[in-house]
Amino acid sequence: MDARLILPAVAVAVAIAALWWTLLSRIDREERFLDQTARQHTAAMAQLVEEQAIATFRRLDDLLIDLASHVEKDIPLLIPTRRSFEEGLAASIRIYDANGWLSMGLGRTTTRDPVLEWEEFARHKSGAHRKGNQKGFVIGLPFVSPESSDVFIPVSRRLDGSDGRFRGVAVVDIPAEAFSRFYGRLDLPRGSSVAIARADGPLLARHALQELVVGRNFRNAEAWPEPGSGTVRHLRAASVVDGVERIYAFRASADYPLVTVVGESMETVFGAWRQNRFVSIAWATVTTAVILLFTTAFLVELQRRRHGDRALRIRNRAMEWSGDGILIADATRPGTPVVYANPAFARLMGIGQDASIGRAVEEVLKGAIADPAVIGPLCRGDGEAGDMLVEFRRPAAAVGEGMSGEAADDAADVWLELRASPVRGPGGQLVSVIATVRDITEHKSAQAALADARREADRANVAKSKFLAAASHDLRQPVQSLMLLMEALSTRNTDPAMRKILTTMDRALGALKMLLDGLLDVSRLEAGAVEPARKVFPVTELLDRIAANSRPVAVRKGLLLHIVPCGVHVDSDPMLLGRILQNLVENALRYTSRGRILVGCRRRGAVLRIEVWDTGIGIPADRQEDIFQEFVQVGNAGRDRDQGLGLGLAVVRRLACMLNHPVSLRSEPGHGSVFRVEVPLAEPPAPARTPPAGFPVTARMRAGARVLVVEDDPIVREGLCAMIQQWGHEVFPAATFGEAVEILRRHPDPDVVVADYRLGEGHTGTETIREVRRLSKRPIPGILVTGDTAPDRLAEAEAGKFRILHKPVMAEDLRGAIALALAPALAPALAPDALALDPAQRELAD
Repeated sequence: MDARLILPAVAVAVAIAALWWTLLSRIDREERFLDQTARQHTAAMAQLVEEQAIATFRRLDDLLIDLASHVEKDIPLLIPTRRSFEEGLAASIRIYDANGWLSMGLGRTTTRDPVLEWEEFARHKSGAHRKGNQKGFVIGLPFVSPESSDVFIPVSRRLDGSDGRFRGVAVVDIPAEAFSRFYGRLDLPRGSSVAIARADGPLLARHALQELVVGRNFRNAEAWPEPGSGTVRHLRAASVVDGVERIYAFRASADYPLVTVVGESMETVFGAWRQNRFVSIAWATVTTAVILLFTTAFLVELQRRRHGDRALRIRNRAMEWSGDGILIADATRPGTPVVYANPAFARLMGIGQDASIGRAVEEVLKGAIADPAVIGPLCRGDGEAGDMLVEFRRPAAAVGEGMSGEAADDAADVWLELRASPVRGPGGQLVSVIATVRDITEHKSAQAALADARREADRANVAKSKFLAAASHDLRQPVQSLMLLMEALSTRNTDPAMRKILTTMDRALGALKMLLDGLLDVSRLEAGAVEPARKVFPVTELLDRIAANSRPVAVRKGLLLHIVPCGVHVDSDPMLLGRILQNLVENALRYTSRGRILVGCRRRGAVLRIEVWDTGIGIPADRQEDIFQEFVQVGNAGRDRDQGLGLGLAVVRRLACMLNHPVSLRSEPGHGSVFRVEVPLAEPPAPARTPPAGFPVTARMRAGARVLVVEDDPIVREGLCAMIQQWGHEVFPAATFGEAVEILRRHPDPDVVVADYRLGEGHTGTETIREVRRLSKRPIPGILVTGDTAPDRLAEAEAGKFRILHKPVMAEDLRGAIALALAPALAPALAPDALALDPAQRELAD
């Protein structure tokens, strides 16, 4: 809390403490006063009750003394007894002789328990009375008459003769009602209690409920006064008879063994005071709460204002030191004058520090805006006026006021951004206008640099595409020539030593082709030249193709390749997914020397998990992420070409990311690996026409077909012609478009045309095939062989309805394409999707 707020808070706390101290002191004084008053009143009433009880027992004592004197003198007992009965003081009188026989009984029969009567007689006779005895006057225990249910208090005195010998006992029964009637006339407060008890504790009479409590001992060691002391003690306690809490006064009689008890109800004494105390405390609580509430609100508001003032000072300081120009205009005053402009605004706008204060905002800003009408609706507060953003350029000399002349001349122009916004009140009326000016010269420069960089990147991308196309064509041409010549030479040479050399050369060419394909595949994937063509197809097609491609390799290595059939359909690109699975299986074949390889599928919700298991060398945990990088291999330190080049899994990772098919790996060194690919499941499409399992090879297809070969590279052309002639076909070679047309004029029409795309003299293989068809006036099948992977080649092949093969072309692929071209009726059924493939996809699939 702020130190300046401590003093008011302490003052309020002191005032609240004084209020409560005064209230609680007054409540305590009132309580003690009421308690003292109640004690005095009960003591006075106890004295009054004692006096009545002493007077009663004294008269009875006098009666017994008269009876004793009459017995001693043998005088009749007429006068004293009559008076006692007439006054209602005695209910009955009994005189027992020295032997305990009842010699006289007067009044009504009270029927006291004979045993108690005899015990008391015996104590009188033996002089052994200790309790309730006062100089021979004995107050006995009260009893309830069984006939009338009235309570009686027996008092007795020993009767002695003139010679001092025991003559008997005189007993008088006093009705307890004589005391309760007196107590009822005392006009005590409601809830009060009055009783008399013997000094040793037994209750003799009570103002009410005495038939329930007479004779019971209620002596309280804490408050019971010493018998015969004449003292008064007080006690605040709840009655054991009726449960009412009272203030009791216990007074011991000095004349008789009696204790008078008078109690006033706590509710009667403190009832009104308790209500007033509750009201006072409630009033004080509410007052305290109100004081605290107002004090807290005052302190909070004071603190808020101080924070607001501090924030305002900080904001003003920040606005003063801000590098952006800030202007505020008051729209509630005529003309919307400027009320604040920081130094940055004056510097950027090229005006004096205080030159804009008091001027109309439209007048200040119109110099920066080419069209002053733009700022008009905003300054006037039109309903549709909103934020305004303007970019403009100012000379550096105007902005850099205070610069030296040479520096101002050398400085470039400055770009500024002006943004103005209306501030509206609750009713939508314009309250103020806020404008900011920012130097965006660096932003403009960055934009220009970014545009230049983007243009440079576009040029680099075009150059890269051209490089890929050129590399795809120029690098594949010599490889294609070598492969074709190797195929032609291998069929003619039967020398074992030469065949061994040719086999080694074939392996070298295969490795070179694999390296070239892998490098170009990775380049195309990184360049984004491959676009997925997703469709719904059965997985069994991929599995069958993988089995056909991989089972010969597995048999050659002595491995068991088991592919579990799967009849579900998935949503993916069949060529790209097939390349992923083929690479995984080839990877398993390379690194598994014994055991088995298993390819199977598992359903996992809405996806199909295709798994490739092997019993190969396994992959350490710390290398399982590295193997998906280019040229990374595990267990091939000698770079054995038979185990690949380390590009297959890199292609898998890129194709999986492109298709959004998660690839996972679990492996343990020495126990093999399992690769998983997750592919979305799909519902089977409508049944489609399926190609036949095979087609008959007619005599025309086996041999004797006329093949026109158009290739500008002499080495490749020679290899193609040699290889096709070995298959039994008649070959017509041509190097250019013109030679192909001339051959067509001098020889019969060919059955199929095999043409390179890029030919001399600006012609293409596409043009050559079309010209051959035009001159022969029939759709001669065409096969376009090219190393160019540009998408335009696919479009031309689709338009011309001919096959396209990418170099380097394997001999079997070319032979199959020629055979398919020579069977036109079966060609659509055998390759319905061949012309629909992206060239990059087709090359990846091949």
